[in-house]
Amino acid sequence: MDDEFEGYVTATPYTHVYYPESAPSRLQLIAYIRSIPFPSSRPLRYLELGYGNGVSLNINAAASPGEYWGTDINVAHVAEANAFAAASGSGLKALASSFEELLARPDLPQFDVIVALGVWSWVSDANRKTIVELLRRNLAEGGLFCMSSVAMPGFGELAPLQHLLRLNLKRGGAGGTIFDKLASGLGLATALQKAGSRFFAEESGAGRVLEGAKTADPTYLVHEYLHEHWKPSFFAETAAALGEAGLQFVGGERLVDQFDELNFGPQALDLLAAIDDRWLRETARDFLRSGHVKGDIYVKRNELDRSQPRPEPALDLEFVLGIPASLARTKKFRTPVVVMEFGAPPFRNLIDALGAQPCRPWGLKALIEACSSVQCDKDEILRALMIMIDAEIVHPAQPRARVDEATPACARLNAEILRRALTKDRLHALASPVTGGGVSVSRIQQLFLLAWHTGARSPDAWAKFAWEAPGGSDVDKVPVADILKEALYFQQRLPQFAALKLIEEA
Repeated sequence: MDDEFEGYVTATPYTHVYYPESAPSRLQLIAYIRSIPFPSSRPLRYLELGYGNGVSLNINAAASPGEYWGTDINVAHVAEANAFAAASGSGLKALASSFEELLARPDLPQFDVIVALGVWSWVSDANRKTIVELLRRNLAEGGLFCMSSVAMPGFGELAPLQHLLRLNLKRGGAGGTIFDKLASGLGLATALQKAGSRFFAEESGAGRVLEGAKTADPTYLVHEYLHEHWKPSFFAETAAALGEAGLQFVGGERLVDQFDELNFGPQALDLLAAIDDRWLRETARDFLRSGHVKGDIYVKRNELDRSQPRPEPALDLEFVLGIPASLARTKKFRTPVVVMEFGAPPFRNLIDALGAQPCRPWGLKALIEACSSVQCDKDEILRALMIMIDAEIVHPAQPRARVDEATPACARLNAEILRRALTKDRLHALASPVTGGGVSVSRIQQLFLLAWHTGARSPDAWAKFAWEAPGGSDVDKVPVADILKEALYFQQRLPQFAALKLIEEA
């Protein structure tokens, strides 16, 4: 295998990560909040560019049925993605091709959703132009583009660090693996810090990254910093490029990004309200938040008419509780300007309603009625639900027909993920036919699920199964008391696992 493809490191596969922002059910909620119709007249057509190990692509394809495509140039990624696809039987096409080769395919359909997470800022200018052309030709009118990129100005201070690590990779001596080269480059940066470099001072952004690198996954660091075409970009530059394909900016990829009052203080809100130009206003947001990675949603449409009414039927939206109600009430969720306490209304009212019958989804209309004692309108209730989804307390729920359609593929894919959990600690998500996406489940909880499927029904039996699982993880290093504590939490969570159709009725 070559070490690089057009400046993109292929010497090592990427990490096994599920991105909940890529789930069609999440994108549908953002479309609703932003008054954009979401494709629903036919099975969804979905494309992921640079799918990594295919974790998100496979989970989404199993949990939200449709026509799924993806492409990646790392042969290890392609093999892994196709292994998951074969297990689930979802029928997704996990291709091994460059963006240019994908664009040249005569059978490429018009897609409703195209996703490119961790791609735009890490590929060459030529590849970015190919992505734009792909969006122009093959993203359907009204279709959504979900992307993430290294953001300016937040990541600007780290550009010199990336340059140093990349230069050390190419010129820092022969021999060793790419991880050896990474360690060598980080070692050089640390030596510069100790020698008095102001850039790497401990209180600087680069200094904090160096400290974090000591415990970060080396695979993540390789893919984050060692590509030749690593290019942080300003929002206006990206928006202008995508505008050539007819795309218009919608908003951030996270649900809480849709509500400025959750992200900025009063003075910043007044400042943003005074800026009429959308590009200038979004750039100002980026200066206010200064995040390193920016995730955004675009829609293919000539003009966004923000005066049009919100698409209906809003009251058909359904939601399901993801963790025990008793735990949900004690959780807190921090945004840059506020700490949300879920024991307060309307959160408490929503949790009480969802927890009353935790093995079934609840419609928005019923949840609004459950909050009748609280002076909140429909939009405020919906906003509270969006916050709880980002906090992983609540999940969106699909219509019953979609759940039934997705259940077999999810069961097959989850069986493969659980089988791998016996020897590996890589994939911390399972596919839920109810949510239409992935649900976070740690390896030890996956082992408990395996024990459940074998007939074990007590915390002691689940803990024993996990303790005796084959090696390849740190479970055998965890004290027995802590494993038992995890097993007791698993017992509490069983009604939610049943509601999400990860097990049969508890």
